[in-house]
Amino acid sequence: MDRVLPFSPGSEALLSAGQHHHKGSERPVTTKEIVVGGGGLLGRHVLSVLGDRLSRRVHIEWDDHARACGQLYELGRNLAEQPTRWNLYWCAGLAVFHTPADQVERERVQVSLLLSGINDGLERSGSPSRGALFMASSAGGAFAGSECAPFTEFSAPVPKNPYGEAKLAIEEETGSLARRWRIPAVSGRITNLYGPGQNLSKNQGLISAIIKAQLTGEPLPLRAALETTRDYIYARDCARMVVRAMETVRSRTRGTDPHVCKIFSSGRPLRIDELLQVAEHLFDQPVPVAHERVAGGPNVDLSVVSRVWADLESSPLLSIEEGMRAVRSDLRYRLGLD
Repeated sequence: MDRVLPFSPGSEALLSAGQHHHKGSERPVTTKEIVVGGGGLLGRHVLSVLGDRLSRRVHIEWDDHARACGQLYELGRNLAEQPTRWNLYWCAGLAVFHTPADQVERERVQVSLLLSGINDGLERSGSPSRGALFMASSAGGAFAGSECAPFTEFSAPVPKNPYGEAKLAIEEETGSLARRWRIPAVSGRITNLYGPGQNLSKNQGLISAIIKAQLTGEPLPLRAALETTRDYIYARDCARMVVRAMETVRSRTRGTDPHVCKIFSSGRPLRIDELLQVAEHLFDQPVPVAHERVAGGPNVDLSVVSRVWADLESSPLLSIEEGMRAVRSDLRYRLGLD
C-alpha cells in the first residue's frame, strides 16, 4: 500500500536519468527525465515510477511569480540546447475548476515561459531536438460544457471558465511548439486524480474529502448533485500510464502529428452517491455531508472513454475500494490517528 508524505508547497523540478533499450541497438539510450512539479500528487508518483534516480534538483520559487517565470524559461532554454535525449513532464500547478482567473493566468504564463524557453533554446542551438514533452491538462476543464457524454479525445472541448480556457490554451501552445520542431508531445487530459498525499487545501479531491469527513466527523461540504458522475483515477495508475506514454511517444508519433491529446482515466464512471455508499460500506461508518449547491459548475455527467493509445490502460487498475483503503491509511497517518 502506498504511503506518501504530506504535500509540500515548495515543490521543485526534479531531474533523474534513466536508460532505455531500443530494438536494433546494442547500447542503451540514456534519457534525462525532468519532472516539473515533483512535490504534487501526480509529480511524486511519476518520480516514483521513474525510479526516483535524481541527478540534481532545480528549485522553482513558485511563491515569487517573476522569479518562477525566469527560472522556468531558463530551464526550458538550457534543456533545449543540450544534445542529450530528454523527456520533460509538466505536473505543476495549484489551479482547479473554481480558481480565480488571475491565479489561473499566472500559471498559464509560467507554462508559456517554459515552452518559450524551449523554443528559443532550439533556435540558438540550430540542432534538431531530442526532447519529448508531457503536459498535464484536464478532462474536466476541457469538457465542462461539452455535450453527449461519454467524451473521447474526438469530442469537441467546450470550457466553461478561465481554468478550462487556460488548459486548452496550453494544449494549443504545446501543439504549436511540437509541430514547429517535430518534438513528440502529449497533452494529458487527466480525470479526477486521487490517492495518498493529496493536497487537502485545494478545492478538489472528493475521495480524500469523503474519507477525511469519516475520520474527523466534520461534515463534507458537498457542492454538487448526488447524481454528478465523474471518472476517478488513482495517482499511481495514472503515473504508470503517463510514463509508459513517454517511453513510447517517439515511436507512436513517428511520421504523424507529433502532438497528441490523450485522456488518462480509469474508464469507470461513478456518481457521488455511489462513492458515499462505497465508503460507508467499506468502513462501516457514515459520511457526514453538508449540501452547498453552487450554480455554474461543469456538466453533471463528465464520464469519458479514451480512444487514443487505449493499450496504455491494459494493465489492471486499482479498484475504488483498494484506492479508498490506501487514502484512509494515509489520512490516518497525516491526521495523527494511528
